[in-house]
Amino acid sequence: MIIDTKRLLLRPVIPDDATALHAFFCLPEEMRLLGLAPAHTTTDQSEALVARWAEDGQHHALLLRDSGTLIGYIAIQPDSEENRPDTRELGFGLLPQWRHQGYMTEAIQGVLSMLSQQTIRYVWACCFRENTVSERLIRRCGFRYIQDGFFFAPGEAREYASLEFCMKLCQGEPCT
Repeated sequence: MIIDTKRLLLRPVIPDDATALHAFFCLPEEMRLLGLAPAHTTTDQSEALVARWAEDGQHHALLLRDSGTLIGYIAIQPDSEENRPDTRELGFGLLPQWRHQGYMTEAIQGVLSMLSQQTIRYVWACCFRENTVSERLIRRCGFRYIQDGFFFAPGEAREYASLEFCMKLCQGEPCT
C-alpha cells in the first residue's frame, strides 16, 4: 500500500532501504527506545532486518516527496494481543535530523486516514514510559491513554514499562 501526504510518500520497505535505515539502526539509544536493541554494528545486520520487514509487508518507508530521501519508517501491524481483524498497531522511527518538523505527525495522520477507509476500527500506539517525545506525538495525533503496560525487549532480555494509547476510527475519520 502506498500513502501520499502533503510532504511524504509512504511505501512498503524494500531491501534497498537497508543502507538508509542502517543510519538509524546503528544508534544505540534509538534502538533501545524502539525495543530493537542492541544497535547494529554491521550493515549485514541492517540488511537482514530490512529483508524481514520487506517480506512482512507491514513496515513502510517514509520518503520526502520532493527528493525521495528516506527519513524513517512506520509499521502498521496486526493486533498483537487479541488478534482482532479490526485492529492495527503502529510503530515508528524517525532519523534524528528530521524530527520536530511535523513529518511523523503527517505520516501517522496519513495512515489513520487510510485505515479509516478500511474495516479497521481501532488503532493502538505504545511507547516506553520514559519516551516523552513519542508520548507527546501520540497524544497530539489524537490517541487516548488507555493503560500502563510492559514490553519485553528480547535483544536486552529486559522488560520496560510502557504507555498504551488507542484511537477508535469511524467512517473516514477518528471518532471523538
